Amino acid sequence: MADEPPTDGAAAVDPMAREDLRGHLEQFAGADRVTESGNGTLAVEFSGSTYFLVDPDGRVEGGMPLHGFDGPADELQFDHEHGEIHVSAGDGAVSYTFRRPSR
Repeated sequence: MADEPPTDGAAAVDPMAREDLRGHLEQFAGADRVTESGNGTLAVEFSGSTYFLVDPDGRVEGGMPLHGFDGPADELQFDHEHGEIHVSAGDGAVSYTFRRPSR
């Protein structure tokens, strides 16, 4: 699952594959926006209300104005061209899309 691009051109990443995940987060947001906390959570912060976090157990928290997400993830699909991260879990039972704000 880690880093095998699906047919639509997005990159599929296992949220617990930390090295692959960090590389995609840096490509998605810029290396200067990616931080790692003491507990291993990788965080991208665009502003106070726009952020994307992935903890070492694969739990995702995303926040954008007017909505947010907090839940488990089996796979993250990075669509770098369109500035989106698609979160999925439970064979499609969970689906969330985080969109990169304008730079």
